[in-house]
Amino acid sequence: MATIDVLFHGFPGKASNTFLGWSTIALLKTEKRLCLVDTGGHGARLWLLEALKARGLGCGDVDSVFLTHLHFDHIANASLFPGAMFYIGRNEWEYANTADDPVVQEGVLPLLRSFRRTLLEKDGEEIMPGVSFLQTPGHTPGSATLLVDCPEGRTAISGDAIKNRVELSTGNVGMTQAAEVSLKSIEKVKAVANRVLPGHDCALRLEGGQVLPEGDNVVAITFPEGISIGGQSVIKLRIDR
Repeated sequence: MATIDVLFHGFPGKASNTFLGWSTIALLKTEKRLCLVDTGGHGARLWLLEALKARGLGCGDVDSVFLTHLHFDHIANASLFPGAMFYIGRNEWEYANTADDPVVQEGVLPLLRSFRRTLLEKDGEEIMPGVSFLQTPGHTPGSATLLVDCPEGRTAISGDAIKNRVELSTGNVGMTQAAEVSLKSIEKVKAVANRVLPGHDCALRLEGGQVLPEGDNVVAITFPEGISIGGQSVIKLRIDR
């Protein structure tokens, strides 16, 4: 049975002139395997390295990387893991290499072409014991979810197929290429998992038809010395709903 260790908690939102790009990075651990799920945006690079170091790990200890999709905020740090096997949905790989999608990080694609890859096609394909592939398109045509049988229950690490608690509870999805397809993907996840780790939120538990967050999701923004907003040099963003 795998355990899930969240190295970087995703957070929802965008600014008036940029995407925040704060996406979830999780580490799956079994007795013999270490699999990273997504590598985050470039802004998370130092935090990712520090998170691994705090666990006594280096990039070379990660033997596998699963990419939920190929947008910039989920794959920017793939270059840190040249020795790993990369698992990607075939539909997503073909889409990213042929479509004109400005959110795909084109600079990372040549690296991924040179790395070892396994392209997944069918629901239920395992990448390690108790960890299986699920197609959940909508956000992109090849967006995928990883289903993990873990001590907390069957958990869906969904990337941006389900970005946050509102999408999971209402089925109303922002930034999707096909809203109806996204809704079907959410329903598909709910049918097989009792817990979701979204692309831009904390872990969420499905219980009695409700979506319950597991813990807080708080981000502190610190301004340079001499700069403040409303007299505050540190502002905390907290999801209330």
